[in-house]
Amino acid sequence: MNSPVREWAFVLYPEGRPGEVESDRFDRSDALAGGEIGWEEDPGVVRAARAEDAVAWAVERLAEAGIGIADVPAAT
Repeated sequence: MNSPVREWAFVLYPEGRPGEVESDRFDRSDALAGGEIGWEEDPGVVRAARAEDAVAWAVERLAEAGIGIADVPAAT
């Protein structure tokens, strides 16, 4: 049985502080064009059945844009 799809909001910490190049890459990335992923001051939501699925989806999209993730804190 499939779990119902929910909306997830979470914070991922990049490997380094984004500079102008990374910000431009983020803004122009086809992988991030859907608007689900945004900078912390402009967050979006990711729809998935489980939080783990939502985080994995976001990490993949960021990797496609050349933005590595250093940490994914556990939800409390």
